[in-house]
Amino acid sequence: MKNISLLLAFLLYACGENFGEVDVYHYSMENKSGRSMVIKSYRSDFPEVTPEITSLAIDEKLEKVFKDGLPPSGYDFKVFLAGSRFYDSLIIIYANERMTIFKAECNQNQRNPIDYCIHSDDFDEDFVFTEEDYNIATECGGPCD
Repeated sequence: MKNISLLLAFLLYACGENFGEVDVYHYSMENKSGRSMVIKSYRSDFPEVTPEITSLAIDEKLEKVFKDGLPPSGYDFKVFLAGSRFYDSLIIIYANERMTIFKAECNQNQRNPIDYCIHSDDFDEDFVFTEEDYNIATECGGPCD
């Protein structure tokens, strides 16, 4: 019984907040597209679930610092935008005129903020939406929904 108590005490100490190194992530996303933006984060296999919505005005920069705990979980733009790793898709809507859809995948697309082979688990990430991103986005042919 004494050994079990000692093991339990050690485990509680080992999982404590001050044990081991803690990773700190500095992430930012900036709108330099020249248009207001809405970013909808969602999970593609649950379309009925309301997406997380992030709005960015022209020249607005959203910055977040994430302090990882133990066990480490990592951090990326999916968590930055939606607060969860379970979201796997983004719809970027520019001024309700054009949109781009991104999936969490590894296709080496620098312009996809959730391409996990490029923008994943780095401690410092800055993603800037540009006017070129707006220009290559698909026209909605009316208001984008």
